[in-house]
Amino acid sequence: MKYFKNTELAKIYNVSEKSVRNWIQAADEQKLDIELFEHKNKKFIANTAKNTSTIEDLVSKGKKYKNSRGYKRVQPKEKFYRLYSPKQIIDIISNMDIYHESPVQYTYFNSGAERWDQYTRHLLKEDASNALTNTVNLLDINMNYVDELVANYANVNIIDLGVGNALPVRGFIDHFQKNGKLKRYIGIDISQELLDIANKNINDWFDGKVKFEGYIRDIVYERFDDLLVAESFGSGAGSTINLVLFLGGTLSNFREPNRALASIHDSLGKNDLLFFTKKLDNEKARRFFELASPGRQAIELVLDLMNIDSSCYTLDQLFDENKKAREVYATLNVAISVEFELEGQKRVIEFNKGDRILLWRAKHQSIIDIIEQFDESNLEFVEAIRSIDQTYLLTISKLKLS
Repeated sequence: MKYFKNTELAKIYNVSEKSVRNWIQAADEQKLDIELFEHKNKKFIANTAKNTSTIEDLVSKGKKYKNSRGYKRVQPKEKFYRLYSPKQIIDIISNMDIYHESPVQYTYFNSGAERWDQYTRHLLKEDASNALTNTVNLLDINMNYVDELVANYANVNIIDLGVGNALPVRGFIDHFQKNGKLKRYIGIDISQELLDIANKNINDWFDGKVKFEGYIRDIVYERFDDLLVAESFGSGAGSTINLVLFLGGTLSNFREPNRALASIHDSLGKNDLLFFTKKLDNEKARRFFELASPGRQAIELVLDLMNIDSSCYTLDQLFDENKKAREVYATLNVAISVEFELEGQKRVIEFNKGDRILLWRAKHQSIIDIIEQFDESNLEFVEAIRSIDQTYLLTISKLKLS
């Protein structure tokens, strides 16, 4: 007999997994006429026509009996529509409606960019190793090898994906600027505010000797090869190698990381090198929520702009064993209806009390997991090295040529 996974039912009927678990418990106690199916000592709702009809009735009644005491109607602030483009608003609405998720990339706008800048500067001053210091150290100790990899090229371009404030790559840029090989430094980010911060930092650090080129792109969907036309055509083609940096574990925050890798893969030239850093899975890392506490206001930015007040939810953080991911959720204390308006058209998204909205995730991977992921994306490793404390990984890869 086929059965529904709890996550499937939650997605199909736009309810919380807690609601699904409550249905199962009620059915198990014979308080609800739903047929259950047991698999590996766990009980699930059987996929039958009768069960489907019963669930639809439960969902319908749940919406019908919402009352004013436990139900709020809100409209996004004007700033929401000023801050995000129509395309980005549609993406936010779609993710909220289908996945109950606030895409993490939209937290780096406006004040979120400033908080991220402050947070990373704080990390740089910490005595204990962390994501930033491990990234900086791994790049530094590999510079001799990187010099060997680029020895046959007259110039290098550095393309920094998810540039942030450019702090992790300051020494990397400085190395190639001083040896006279740096041709272009290109920063790509979804947030104009972060690009502005990076631009200011580069000017301050290098006193105008390094020109910053900033471009707004969503690397999950958008390629960047069009920015490198000058290096691909003309008499100088082949004399410059592109070093593409994707640092800080940004990939692990995406719902579909392989889609981002596909965009990157399709933007690389056959000789280009991709630098990637990632925190490795271990017991300590599973308990550590480095963005949840200092970045609380940042990860709540989208909810705030949607006019969902913090009194309407509680923040929960957990490590999900099935997903192998640290996650931060906003669990709603009341049912909420959000009314969006775009180009004169309205759309309403409804959330039930107890629904969870995902605000941040970090998927955990072992070295083997990362190798397999890159292999599936047709990228092969040139180099892989762990940090001194064995918690962080730097890889250098290139296109897998058949």
